[in-house]
Amino acid sequence: MMPAKSLRPTPLASIAALVTLVSIAALPEVGCAVNLTADGADDPGGGESGDAEDAVGVPITEPDETDTASTLAAAPLDVRAVEGLFDVRGVGDSAWSRTHQKEPIAAEFGKALDRFDATGKAYRGHVGYINWETVVGERCETFDSVYTPGKSYAFVSRADNLKQAMDRGFNLVGLSNNHSRDCTSPDGEAMTAQATAALADAKHAFHGVGDAGRKNDVKVTTFVAQGKSIRVAFGSLYLGSRRACTGSVCANDKRALFENLRGAAADLRVVAIHSMNGTTQDELVHAGIEFVKSYDGDVVFGSGPHVWKPVRVVRKQSGKTGVVFESLGNFLHPNLAAQQKNYIGRALFDPNALVLRQVQVIPVYNTGSDVKFSTADLRTLPSNLKLKTSERGGFANVKP
Repeated sequence: MMPAKSLRPTPLASIAALVTLVSIAALPEVGCAVNLTADGADDPGGGESGDAEDAVGVPITEPDETDTASTLAAAPLDVRAVEGLFDVRGVGDSAWSRTHQKEPIAAEFGKALDRFDATGKAYRGHVGYINWETVVGERCETFDSVYTPGKSYAFVSRADNLKQAMDRGFNLVGLSNNHSRDCTSPDGEAMTAQATAALADAKHAFHGVGDAGRKNDVKVTTFVAQGKSIRVAFGSLYLGSRRACTGSVCANDKRALFENLRGAAADLRVVAIHSMNGTTQDELVHAGIEFVKSYDGDVVFGSGPHVWKPVRVVRKQSGKTGVVFESLGNFLHPNLAAQQKNYIGRALFDPNALVLRQVQVIPVYNTGSDVKFSTADLRTLPSNLKLKTSERGGFANVKP
């Protein structure tokens, strides 16, 4: 997550320059809720916020990669109804915590997911990624920062929240971000590594925090879908002011992580990257492009700005394509500032040829302890794809 600051309105001129890239209709209106501090009082800052949606980023110079809509209908939202495609989805900043609360709030992440969509259709794919923005443990005695209302944020969430997310379809969890080290006593990285090691199994992978000697080892998980066994290599990376981290995968580990992902015995490669500020968000975008182009990457899930950022399709050296979701924005976290411009990113692959066929974005509105479908206009989301209306969002087919 980025340091707290107010979200700025988007200049109309900036939107006008981008609007020709994307085309989509609006969605039904939704409501709002409050964010709470450690004592249960309203957070004077409205919860942790971050980058403005119009902040200067890396220009999209890649060509338009939109294939004609008639080549493939928009995949239905319900993964059980998807035919002939392998469905990879990702959601943004999530946790179940209030800032600087030593004993975490009760584990109710699953209940909040059910309030959003009891069917799970919105977020559940064959692969479901979530960015877990918190230390994982049962208690933190000392936080890394002093509580300053509306300015400083530090989180610890109970492991049962992750179990609830896993039970509802999430199977890849990114752990490396600026909140990985929020707890200094006990050590937050060690506590998270221990808790997630106990949760991991053959069908669920955690990456980004772990044993210092093996933290760059990637996780390869096999998923069975569409009559195929598809191996997915996964890693999580933090790009922030702290370039070297003991138990987290940070900037100085990028090359080792990317090389391990490229060398993994896998069919698809997914990396989650988290930034800290505008400079490292640009670094995230360049790293994501590099991962696809030079390391045979398929999907990049970006986080950090607390607001959506462009969707960029990139050509690999092989001629195939991968997709960089530069920032998914927020998803479900009680202590994040409420706003409408977030999305669930969805990449759909041919399970036989393992090529990217379709990209979808599903706008969501984070409202404290809830998440809802959003009315945000996807015409303001930059992309080198031209989106058309799909169920709850937008879609574009990708050129072969």
